Order: sequence, then C-alpha cells, then structure tokens
Amino acid sequence: MTKNELKLYNGKDGAKAYVAFKGKVYDVTDSLMWKNGEHQGMHNAGLDLTSMMSNAPHSDEVFDDFNIVATLEEDKKNSNKVYQEKLRIWYKKYHPHPMVVHFPIVLHIYASLFDLLFLFTFKENYAIVIYYTFLAATIMGLLAMLPGLLSWWVNYSLSNKKPFIIKIVVSVITLLLGLVAIAIYINNPNIVFSSSFLGIIYHFIILVTGINVIILGYYGGKITWGNNS
Repeated sequence: MTKNELKLYNGKDGAKAYVAFKGKVYDVTDSLMWKNGEHQGMHNAGLDLTSMMSNAPHSDEVFDDFNIVATLEEDKKNSNKVYQEKLRIWYKKYHPHPMVVHFPIVLHIYASLFDLLFLFTFKENYAIVIYYTFLAATIMGLLAMLPGLLSWWVNYSLSNKKPFIIKIVVSVITLLLGLVAIAIYINNPNIVFSSSFLGIIYHFIILVTGINVIILGYYGGKITWGNNS
C-alpha cells in the first residue's frame, strides 16, 4: 500500500481507519481511541505515524492488538525521486563523466591533426598511429556517453534545452561515424592511401570528428557554467 492509498483509509464517512508505523499498516477502525479516525485530537488515520511517534510516550507496543493489513510502500514517483537523489549524490562524489570525457576529446583532435600531417606525407607509420588513436577515441567516446546520459537524468532532469540536445545528437553522430571509419579500415587498411570513395570517407570522418568534439566541449562548457540557453 502506498501513502496515497493509505490516505483513503482516514476513518471518515464510513471509511476504515488505517495507520502506518515502521513500514506496517494497522487497522484501528474498531478502536475507541481512534473514533472517526482521530486519536486524542493529535493524530489522524490515513497517515504514516512513524516520525510522529518519535516524541510519543509509547512505542511499538500500542499496535500489538491491531491487525496488520498491509505493508507501506513509497509511491513510485517518490521512490524514483529518492533513487535519483542517491544517484546524484554518488555522481557528485565520483563525477564519472567529467573524469573520462577529456580523453576522447584529446584523442579525436590528435587523430585529426595527425591525419592532416599524413595527407601531406603519406607515411605508413602515421596511418597506423592515426587508426589506433582514433579507435581509442571512439571507445572512450562511448564510455563517456554512458555517464553523460546518467548526468543528464540525475543532474538536469532530462532537460531539452539546446546545449543538451546538441551534445546528444553530435555525440551519437560522432560515435556512428567512428564505427564506420573503423569498419572501413579493418576491411582494408590500405584504403588510407587510396583516393577512392571509401578512402575519402575515411579521412573525412577522421577530420570531422575532430571538429565534433570541439563542438561537444563548447556546449559542455555552456552547461557547466550555467548558460543552458
């Protein structure tokens, strides 16, 4: 039984009189001490008396003669808020998104700059460094997205303001582009030396994702510093 359901049993207008104490719901309808759902003008039926009983001259023993009819549960909405608040406290303590988000930003920019250098030199060693840096950036980007979504929920209540939407859309696009580039390279590592369509797409993705993470950093700063418009 939830607290909202408990309120219906207030002992008035023919309703039964229930009270809750330490998670248990008691039927006090037939008690002379709870006539019309009131107890000595101090307590009303239909409520959780746990906190109120802390100052009372008696404790659990006063409920020994009453039948337990249910257990008290939190309303789902309130339960979600409590769970969300616990996550917010945990998040504030460990701040997982800020802790990992810098890695994909740096790695993507590094891969983009190295790719520009590669396009002027076509050195094989550069191509290998670019691929593995980009691979690490894509993996770290995914790892940064997960706590980022958690932060969006617990810290910003799934806000639909512009910076949040842009960050989510650009993050997803960056991840998908990353997967495409990785698949292209795995299928044919020599594609990086080619001027074919797939070769152009591969280098385009490496370069554009470097720009994407700058956009993500910019809007992340707007969120962090309170400018969410």
